[in-house]
Amino acid sequence: MSNPLNDPRLSELVAQLDDALTAGEQVAEEAARTSTAAPGLTEEDIAELERHARGGGATPELAELQRRIDAGEFSWQDVLAGRVSDDPGVQRGLAAGMADVQEASTLLHEGHDVDDIIAAKGAEAGPVGRRPGPSEDDWDDDWEQEPDRW
Repeated sequence: MSNPLNDPRLSELVAQLDDALTAGEQVAEEAARTSTAAPGLTEEDIAELERHARGGGATPELAELQRRIDAGEFSWQDVLAGRVSDDPGVQRGLAAGMADVQEASTLLHEGHDVDDIIAAKGAEAGPVGRRPGPSEDDWDDDWEQEPDRW
């Protein structure tokens, strides 16, 4: 009876396993060199996201998410890479603006220009810190008609 370790089929399987392990190590090394940020987002994009989250136009949920990031609980890279996707606060922070994202996506797919979508969204929100009220064109008409209102 011959020794099974001398079987050429076993040697071939060992060689295939070595090749697969080498390929796996190469993939792991490449993955380690790859950025953890979401595809298509630059550091400038992330900085803009942070500015928005800290600004007056952010939803309370997004502002809270930014507060936690500022406190060092995790980073935007962690959020964007999905490493904290199971956190309910992260889910709320990201979900709060999804209606706007879905609306913008639909408009883009319909062929609308991205600058027009942004301009329209900005017009809906109005200038920061300004209360809704009469337009600039008719404010003095209201004064003349109802002086005791002011």
